[in-house]
Amino acid sequence: LESAANGAVLASTLNVPLLFVTTSSVPDATRWAAEELGVSTGFFVDPSNIHVQDVLDDLQEFANVTSLDSPQLVSSAIRQYSGRNDVVITTPTGFGEEAFAPAALSAAVHGCPVFSLCGDDNSLTTRAEETWAPYLIGPDIEIYITSRYTTRAENGWYDERIPNIYSMRASALGFKSFLEDMGAYNSTESQQVVIISSLDNIKPSFDRSLQSNFSVGRIPTDNPALASVMISKAALHRFLFSVADSVDQALVSMYAYTDGAVYVDNFYNVYTIKQVENSTDALESGGFGIESHVGYSEVFASLAGQPSFWSLSTHGTLTSYPTDPPQRPDGLGLFSMRNQDAPYGFEVSLTERDANHDQIVNPVAFQQEMLHHVAKSALDLEAAITNIGSPIVILTACLLGGTGLPEMLMKHGAVAVMASPRTVYFQSAGLLSVLITKALVEGNTTGSSLAQALRAVSWDYTNPLPFDPADYANQQILFGDPEIRLYNTATNPHVPAIDPTNSSFGSHLPGRGVPAVAAIGSSGYLPDSLNELGIDNNYYEVLNYSAFLSLLPLRRAVLLEPGSLGVLANNMSASVNQLDEYVRSGGTLVLFGVSGNTTWMPWSVVVQDGATGSPIAITDTTHPLVSLPNVVGSSTGYQGYFSSFSANLSVIATDGAHPVIVAGVLGDGKLALTTTYPAGVDRNATIENAALWYDKPSLYLGSTTMNEYVIWAGDRVIITLHITDLIGRDVENATVRVWLNSSEVQAQDSGYGTYVVTLTEQWTGNRSGYYDLRIEAIKPGLDTMSRLLLRYMYIRPSPWLAIGIVGAITAAAIGGLLYIRHRRGEKLLPGKHKSHPSQNREQERREKEQRKKEDEKVNPSEFFGV
Repeated sequence: LESAANGAVLASTLNVPLLFVTTSSVPDATRWAAEELGVSTGFFVDPSNIHVQDVLDDLQEFANVTSLDSPQLVSSAIRQYSGRNDVVITTPTGFGEEAFAPAALSAAVHGCPVFSLCGDDNSLTTRAEETWAPYLIGPDIEIYITSRYTTRAENGWYDERIPNIYSMRASALGFKSFLEDMGAYNSTESQQVVIISSLDNIKPSFDRSLQSNFSVGRIPTDNPALASVMISKAALHRFLFSVADSVDQALVSMYAYTDGAVYVDNFYNVYTIKQVENSTDALESGGFGIESHVGYSEVFASLAGQPSFWSLSTHGTLTSYPTDPPQRPDGLGLFSMRNQDAPYGFEVSLTERDANHDQIVNPVAFQQEMLHHVAKSALDLEAAITNIGSPIVILTACLLGGTGLPEMLMKHGAVAVMASPRTVYFQSAGLLSVLITKALVEGNTTGSSLAQALRAVSWDYTNPLPFDPADYANQQILFGDPEIRLYNTATNPHVPAIDPTNSSFGSHLPGRGVPAVAAIGSSGYLPDSLNELGIDNNYYEVLNYSAFLSLLPLRRAVLLEPGSLGVLANNMSASVNQLDEYVRSGGTLVLFGVSGNTTWMPWSVVVQDGATGSPIAITDTTHPLVSLPNVVGSSTGYQGYFSSFSANLSVIATDGAHPVIVAGVLGDGKLALTTTYPAGVDRNATIENAALWYDKPSLYLGSTTMNEYVIWAGDRVIITLHITDLIGRDVENATVRVWLNSSEVQAQDSGYGTYVVTLTEQWTGNRSGYYDLRIEAIKPGLDTMSRLLLRYMYIRPSPWLAIGIVGAITAAAIGGLLYIRHRRGEKLLPGKHKSHPSQNREQERREKEQRKKEDEKVNPSEFFGV
């Protein structure tokens, strides 16, 4: 994967084709492609040097090939042609959802190599994990937290627990050595580093350890599709930002902030921090209009209005109650706001915002303002927004950088988010926010702005100062590409967005070099309708079927004419693996009028020929295939029905009793099979729906979990289903039905795409053995989801009968032994002489008093490392 990613980067940099070989041979397809392209020179990328010499010898037969068989040679080649010194980092997952493909995309943009952080010995991934250790909950949390600090949720869990400076320095030095070994370190200038990984895989504290000689940005997801979206958005931000509805607006939400404090930074520069005025003045100087809100409804609405920038300063935490064990990282994330709007937070009134003159505005410390305080979560915010444009976001709040809030904002459009995974303090964090805002307005990148501000205000682990810094608490990191800029709207005005898939510019049709729709058949039935509908298409028959296969990966949808399967069966059965791969990789395949022998199909479908008739009965009326953009009637005729089909397909229509249209999501694509022959008024409507079906959203099963996996009869079992769309966004208000074998069980909608099935003690008490889990989810406008998970759950028979039998046998054996000892005149319970009970009680009392005295000497600051 690392070789393939770097090969892709080099090919992109040189603007040449990328061909693949195995470790032991040159595939015929690669040799053919090289000959067709007239290849005369090339690079052979194998940084791990795992190929056999025969491969290189074979390549040299038809091209002058330069072998790049070490990481140093790969880095040197890419940097030579790109002129860049950046680095992209990821790690393998081992379960198929690999990030090397999106990493290659990011590296191609940056003109740099891709490396696995694992290296040869996993030392750096271990070091990254070590930097996170202070954030973990200690074994004595019950003693020191839930008993003594029952009202301090934030401080009780994590206050003062910061990364160890020696661990962070070792992490920075280790990364430098790693890049030196790879031939990718630059000692003369700061390097941009993009880390593509979830927060749980590579902990966010690792990013902070690399500041400030490295400008680090995190793509915070383990979903390759979502990572690709985030990377593409960053690469195109220079253009995409201008289509946002409020591109000339900045949202400033200062609820709890610094107001008037004097602060001296690491280089003895003196600042008077007026966080509200400093931020708004800087943004106004950059040509932005200012929206100022701290009421949660108004903030959410303004963010949904697509501003270019959002700065939030408030309180943040991980959990509502101090006794809740918070998920860390990627937890929920809570932040403070007002239930009524105001331009900024205050302690008494808008004119008396700092009532106690401590240079900090902290509304929750004042009873009257505390009445207006509300805590909102990332889920609350997500429910109120859809596409928020492409804002840069600064979160000046405790702990939110270690939650799912930054990733959620990026899912909805944010191109960069800066936040801290630990507690931050008003003055230093307020100054950091102001310095970043000013640097962005001056034209600096997000990575550079954060690096400069951290070096001025807090620790620089890569190039430490010879004295203690002004602050140690700022652990802010950057989510997003470090090369993003806040563009000036005076020179980059708003541009309305258009849909390139149906727009033309003179004779130029963007993105339509190959029509999205391909039709195959033998009668011209499909192109007649498609052309009449104005849908651009290519039509293929038996004679040019090979041409169809050559362009198959570029198609969005493939339609088969009804009645043509018999003519094309030999061709399609020979290419069935390509067709299946096409669907699972994201393509849409619709086969009309399926009949005859279907054993070659990989989708477990059996057709019962013979029965014909009209009309059909549409059973899933809201499915896009029969409802968007046209509501299809029932006049369509059919010939035969499906007597068997994959459990992951759902029934869309029947002949009154048997399925005649089945469809579903397979992998990342869609498949529909019908025995119907659309005709009359429903012909064009049906074909248009099928041709445009690829563009309609689908329901996906994101995950399933159980509260326990070793299940006994009589246990209470909770099954949690998470239902999303293709890129992972939660799908709410779906109609979800669940079966365990043939028994239907109720699924409760818990919001945010979560559906919960509770199996009571009575339900499991009467059952045992393996149970398949079948799930059906329906929501209007989205493709219905049908999923069958075989042998999902095993219920073990109740152990009490066996325990009773063993206990009875054991009791009988002990009774027999005691009887024998009694008959022999021996002591029934032999053992050493015991001290008098009163002596034992006195000794226990003295030990208890001693422990109490020791506990009273405990200093909580020792536990927190203060």
